[in-house]
Amino acid sequence: MKSIQILTTFLLFVSLTLFSCVRTPGEGGRASITGSVELIRRVQLNNPQSNVDTIAASNVEVFIIYGDHLGPDDKVDTNPDGDFTFEWLRTGDYTLYVYSEDTSVTSTPLPRVPVSFEIEIQDKDDVIQLDPFVIYDDY
Repeated sequence: MKSIQILTTFLLFVSLTLFSCVRTPGEGGRASITGSVELIRRVQLNNPQSNVDTIAASNVEVFIIYGDHLGPDDKVDTNPDGDFTFEWLRTGDYTLYVYSEDTSVTSTPLPRVPVSFEIEIQDKDDVIQLDPFVIYDDY
């Protein structure tokens, strides 16, 4: 009789543990997000007519937020070609962002502003290719 109670308690515990798990966005899946960062260099940041060139933004930090978290959960640096990837993600909502010099003000020093994308991974094997992030800096 006692062994039946122990077995019943154990099975109840195992079933509650298995069925109460809710998969949240984050690491542990097979999906990935890839993208790139382009850098537009200007002589005067708040003057669009002063663009000098557009180059691959190497060694730029790209941040990712899983779901509705408040702060970044991970970050990677872009490679010499300005490319990055976040791998092994589960389904769910993600926010990716980088920082750029602010092109709307003339104060010194210029504040840095986030440039972000919000995306959703819908399938466990998704490979999401983002449009390039565009950031600005002085020439």
